[in-house]
Amino acid sequence: MADKHDEGGRNKFSTLKSRIPESLRNSFSSSGNNPARNKILAGVVAAGAFVAVGSPLVAVTNEDGGGSKNRDVAPVAEQRPLSAAVNGTPESPESVKLPSGESNGDDGEKQNLDKSKQVRQQRAAEKAKQAEAERKAEQEKAVQQQAAKKKELARQADQQNKADKQEEQPKAKAAPKAAEAPDPTPNKLVEEGFLTSGFHTRGGAHAGIDVGADTGTPIYAPQAGTVISSGPASGFGMWVRVQHDNGEVTVYGHIHSSQVSVGQRVEAGQQVATVGSRGQSTGPHLHFEVRVGPGAQELNPIPWLQQRGLSLG
Repeated sequence: MADKHDEGGRNKFSTLKSRIPESLRNSFSSSGNNPARNKILAGVVAAGAFVAVGSPLVAVTNEDGGGSKNRDVAPVAEQRPLSAAVNGTPESPESVKLPSGESNGDDGEKQNLDKSKQVRQQRAAEKAKQAEAERKAEQEKAVQQQAAKKKELARQADQQNKADKQEEQPKAKAAPKAAEAPDPTPNKLVEEGFLTSGFHTRGGAHAGIDVGADTGTPIYAPQAGTVISSGPASGFGMWVRVQHDNGEVTVYGHIHSSQVSVGQRVEAGQQVATVGSRGQSTGPHLHFEVRVGPGAQELNPIPWLQQRGLSLG
């Protein structure tokens, strides 16, 4: 192998290094942390060393035929440019070239980091979009529920208003009747009626009389007193009982409706009920009784009414 020093005593490696471009020398000096770059630079240096050192010295004979004498080795740059050794030439395609895949390890790592960042950003954007869609769906659902609730409340209020109006109508109709001043001298028991069954008929078991009339026909109190019964009654279906000031009690059975309440004071001629057919009844009529006291002995109603100037209807 040729000597590593030229005739001037300079180290050929130093000469080679001085001819390496500044950028490569800087990369070489700071490339300790990049294995791929170190490999590339090691190959470049090895190729240059082969070009510079590996070529044998050429012995040249003097023109005068004298003894031989070694001529200075041509400068490395004149024998083969370093760039040709690195990048290759048409005559020497096998020269050292920088592998395309290892040209810049930092660029590859940066690209991988950029792709990873893009993937994370894309996933975050998709999650945010999904969360926004879910939030809007919840808001829409809440709005629909609120609208349905308002609609239901409005419907209930409307039904309540209708029920209140229907309840007020009967009261409005009944109010004038309650406000009417009673006839101070009543002349009949029923507005329009006729006798259908007499006192103590049916084998003596009938304790009163029956007055036939249409359902809803008004029934009047023959004299003043206090209401002691008003509502359902066994056998009669519904009744009203009035105890008069002398202690006698009048009974109104099978009525359709009561116009008075227990404890209420009624005057002679005041309406107390309407004719009906409730309980054990074969048709609309008033069962009328007169007793000397509550549950006491019954009296014949016909002479009792006549004594007071009243007719049946």
